[in-house]
Amino acid sequence: MNKIVNGKKVEMTEEEIAEMKNELLKIPYEQRVVDRIRLKYSVDDELAILRQRDTKPDEFIAYNDFVEEIKAQEREV
Repeated sequence: MNKIVNGKKVEMTEEEIAEMKNELLKIPYEQRVVDRIRLKYSVDDELAILRQRDTKPDEFIAYNDFVEEIKAQEREV
């Protein structure tokens, strides 16, 4: 895992990664999931996709796959 220092990618140490994971664990799972969803979808976007799931199934499937992947990743933290 990398971090940016003075504009350059630098490999993180195992201690830094462990510290970052510990900090992430202080944020509840549900909030981490919502925060990551909001990086791509606003609340309005999400409501529109859910409302139109039957008329725009491809858009709903892409959204749902995205959310399920985030949830799986956050459960592993």
